[in-house]
Amino acid sequence: MARWDEILSLPVQNPPTLEFSSADLVWSKVEGWRDNIDRLALIPFARVDDFVRGESNNKECPTRFHVEARRRRTAKTSCKPKVDGILEYILYWCSFGPDDHRKGGIVRPSRSTYVPKNKSAGRPNTKRGCTCHFIVKRLIAEPSVALVIYNQDKHVDKKGLPCHGPQDKKAAGTRAMYAPYISEELRLRVLSLLHVGVSVETIMQRHNESVEKQGGPCNRDDLLTHRYVRRQERSIRRSTYELDEDDVVSVGMWVESHQNNIFFYEDFSDSYPFVLGIQTDWQLQQMIRFGNCRLLAYNSNFGSNNLKYPVHSLVVLNSDNKAIPVAWIITPRFASSDTHRWMRALYNRVRAKDPTWKLAGFIVDEPSVDIEAIREVFQCSVLICFWRVRHAWHKNLMRRCSEMEMRAKVAKNLGQAVNKICRGPGTADVFEDLMVDCADAAEFMDYFKAIWYPRIGTWTHALKNLPLASQETCAAIEFYHSQLKLRLLNEKDQRVYERADWLVNKLGTKVHSYFWLDEYSGKEDFTRYWKDEWMSGPTAWWKSLQIPDNHVIMEGTCAKVIDLKDHDIVHLVWNSGSEYAICDCTWAKMGNLCEHVFKIIKFCRDKGSITPSMSMFQYSQTLINLLRSPPFDSLVRDHAVSLAVWVQMQLTAQFGPQSSLDEGNTTEKQTEEQSIGSSDRVLEKGNHCPEKDISSQVENLDFGGSPHQQANENLNLDDTQLEISGANMEVDSSSISSSAPQLFSTDGNTSVGLVVENGADLMDTDLDTTKNVPSIDVELNNLDDFENLEKTIV
Repeated sequence: MARWDEILSLPVQNPPTLEFSSADLVWSKVEGWRDNIDRLALIPFARVDDFVRGESNNKECPTRFHVEARRRRTAKTSCKPKVDGILEYILYWCSFGPDDHRKGGIVRPSRSTYVPKNKSAGRPNTKRGCTCHFIVKRLIAEPSVALVIYNQDKHVDKKGLPCHGPQDKKAAGTRAMYAPYISEELRLRVLSLLHVGVSVETIMQRHNESVEKQGGPCNRDDLLTHRYVRRQERSIRRSTYELDEDDVVSVGMWVESHQNNIFFYEDFSDSYPFVLGIQTDWQLQQMIRFGNCRLLAYNSNFGSNNLKYPVHSLVVLNSDNKAIPVAWIITPRFASSDTHRWMRALYNRVRAKDPTWKLAGFIVDEPSVDIEAIREVFQCSVLICFWRVRHAWHKNLMRRCSEMEMRAKVAKNLGQAVNKICRGPGTADVFEDLMVDCADAAEFMDYFKAIWYPRIGTWTHALKNLPLASQETCAAIEFYHSQLKLRLLNEKDQRVYERADWLVNKLGTKVHSYFWLDEYSGKEDFTRYWKDEWMSGPTAWWKSLQIPDNHVIMEGTCAKVIDLKDHDIVHLVWNSGSEYAICDCTWAKMGNLCEHVFKIIKFCRDKGSITPSMSMFQYSQTLINLLRSPPFDSLVRDHAVSLAVWVQMQLTAQFGPQSSLDEGNTTEKQTEEQSIGSSDRVLEKGNHCPEKDISSQVENLDFGGSPHQQANENLNLDDTQLEISGANMEVDSSSISSSAPQLFSTDGNTSVGLVVENGADLMDTDLDTTKNVPSIDVELNNLDDFENLEKTIV
């Protein structure tokens, strides 16, 4: 076989990790030039930087690779297509070579003008003659693939001896023992702290204290110098967002200098508007880490009243279910026809890093978003988040209605109207009755008719056709929205809001730094420098979990919640148990869902005095539809029923010690059965009869109608919708799981694809239901139990 035929026949290797090294690849040996045997491999060209970083983080010999030589063919150059034609050639060399500035070392003739410094040989910029290098070629035949030729993979000098790292005895006590530069994490930490106003002296003091605690330096990061931090601070202080008087030119210059942070860019044209998609490497890592098999939420049109161009955010939920922005899209208009292009670019970027990455659900807060484009690109279910509408209603109700009783009445009627629509029978006409019943709140009704009544039809259609996101998810997105407002719209000179270059610069520097520090474990060391913009803390949902039950006092339709910090302060909540409740705390008066409202909802749900949440209702409805109209294929049908019963069994087992079903309280048993039906009785039987064959029981069930036809109608949802709607619901004494496909946790802790009990993971995080569903055989005697569930909920 010819050389290039053999090379192009090699498989393209794409390890599913953020970074990978030569140890993660299978290397092939192919005949090279001058009778040499080349050691080479094929990887995606988009992942060359990941390979360079992974190879630099060599534990045995940490280093950094720099570009020693580069040749690039311009796109306009006409070239004769050849199988070995090269679009780009890059030579990466270990930063401790190839020159040798040690005593008696060899320096290349082109570097003969080098003047030795009166410094120790361990300076990071000192070359030590390392011969380790590799070549990356981008071929014309396969532009998306990189050919890596790695013949010299040992960090040795020309004599074959170790020249840096722990194996080099002469490097002991010098910086040559470690990598020549600090890690990316430390660099981001220094920049973030400087951006939020922490002084150079404080950064170095805290750093030196941590090095002393561990007994001295043990890696390159421990050798951080005051000079480096001072240089970064000076660079930030002297930088400016206004690169040109013309805003459009200035943005273009910013894009050119920040190519690694741009995943999509399109300038103004006759056919398309201006669109700029920003995503840093850290944001990409968070998207892969917290977005895989979980939820991605969309926050639209931020700053439309202040900024020249509104900001659209994509956020994921971390382990504490707090929102982390993983991409910002800036555009003057967000037409549905433009959505597909930047979403595809973002999806391709993530998949290039992790080919196994897949979303479980996409949450939108605007019904006009192109739902079909989202489903086509991300191949997942789409949920609707109602927080933005509720926030606007609540804020204007507090502003336009002065009487608290009238506020409570209007909010209650609004909640009932939305619930009727979500449950099925309600239409947009329910708001006609609302405007009649609440005519006394004239100022708010005028606002409602002018702003929201024209949009009710669109929202009604969305609420009927899309699963509703959980209250915890709403709290997380709402909290992110308030943080972004606090951290971005805080300029004294508001004229800068009219410039797009200011917006992209601040998002990529200060705002990014605040969110990075939110995830930094050592941020408590800098508490004395905290400002309002830095304060984050838990969301309202997580705060509610800290409020004990004895702080709640029920008084008819109202409730009192004693403040955790000051027991002399009591917050009054109207419409107890509803997310449309009215609270007199400061956070609620701003239109937000506060911890007191969440606490009352959880308290009432634990007592069984209110029905399950809308997410729970939609999950139950989807489950009933699956059981009524299973697929025609008996194997798929049995698997669907097994999955449903397994989910219910896990819920029963999870709430076992704390649930009223296991406490033997007859009154609470009856209340529970009113809200979740008698399906638990089926699960109790299933728990005691694991040896029964579920397939034989299912075959005896009489599913009416044409199974194949009904399956197509009822299962015309996305593949993961059952998991999504069940994953984002509020269940009795549990915290909502906002990351699908999750179940529930009694202590508020959630984990992807897990049932969590006392903080311990009970299952693997794999989404493969054939792996996650245990081979349990439970007795399913009658479908009536599930039909009863439907009747009691409706």
